[in-house]
Amino acid sequence: MMPSASENPRRPRWFFIPVRVLVVTFVLTLLSFALGLLLGIMGTALAAGVRGLHPNMTHAYRHVALPIAASVGAITLITMTVVELRHYRRPRPWLRSSSTAEAARYNHLMVRVAIPVPHSEAEYAGRALPQYEEAVRQAGGEPVPIPLGLPPAEVMKLIERCDAVVLPGSKADVDPAKYDAPRNAKTAHADAGRDMVDELLLQDAYNMHKPVLGICYGLQILNVYRSGTLLQHIASAVNHEAGRKVPVAHKVEIVPGSKLAEIVSAAVMPVNSSHHQSAEVVGDGLRIAARSPEDGIIEALEGTAPDHFVLAVQWHPERSVEDDACSRKIFAALIEAAKTRREKLAGEFESV
Repeated sequence: MMPSASENPRRPRWFFIPVRVLVVTFVLTLLSFALGLLLGIMGTALAAGVRGLHPNMTHAYRHVALPIAASVGAITLITMTVVELRHYRRPRPWLRSSSTAEAARYNHLMVRVAIPVPHSEAEYAGRALPQYEEAVRQAGGEPVPIPLGLPPAEVMKLIERCDAVVLPGSKADVDPAKYDAPRNAKTAHADAGRDMVDELLLQDAYNMHKPVLGICYGLQILNVYRSGTLLQHIASAVNHEAGRKVPVAHKVEIVPGSKLAEIVSAAVMPVNSSHHQSAEVVGDGLRIAARSPEDGIIEALEGTAPDHFVLAVQWHPERSVEDDACSRKIFAALIEAAKTRREKLAGEFESV
């Protein structure tokens, strides 16, 4: 979390200056008076003894202790005032260098994109994850795989340094208990490891306004996280379960004026498809960005907050980045949103 100006002030509070000046002046004046009085008494007694006279201690008080104390007090008052004012007006180079270094880190490092391992099954994860990583690299980002099964504290250490999130597909289905629905016979088992990582990623992303791109299962877990519900099995003439070997399964109609429409610059898109579930009741802070025109199935969601990039698609753009410009634009939009957020953070650091 970025330090605020109140947590890292550039200079001490001004009203402490007279307090410190007066306290130091009073202490030194008192000490000099005591020392002057002691010296005066000793000197007066010594002089009286030499002359054979009775010592006049009033002389020690008036002509020795008071002048010394007054001189020391005046010098201390002037010196402390000058020192405090210079200290108050002096810039704090260590704060400036610290914020500049942090800003430089945000400006020059590649955008780090957290991607949870798609599933606890190693064979599926090993086949699916590289496509997401390559799509992020082609868009100019640095993929950061988040393993499943780690303690939450270790997961947070990995994701807190990331700039954006991709929620990939999965062979699992979201547990219907998460949206208070009875289990359909065709609903696949949930993946507890993936659930935990996704929840931590989404909490961090929404708390810190990190850009989010959900894909297939990623759309579904995002919608449920935002208190939406899912259609547990699609009964339609459209082949939503076409699979990875079918490059174009059907078309989607994009909602005019949506963020997705702005990104892909298209009203209709041909897409692949590998899902049997979809969003049903749309979650809080989300809106529909695309549908399948033949059966009305929700094919894309996006966030409603103008300052937080959240986009989720039901198809798999990572499979088609080599051949499809729209797929590349989706990943590029995620990276661009992360860069914009980073520049904003860098500017805030510089202003500290």
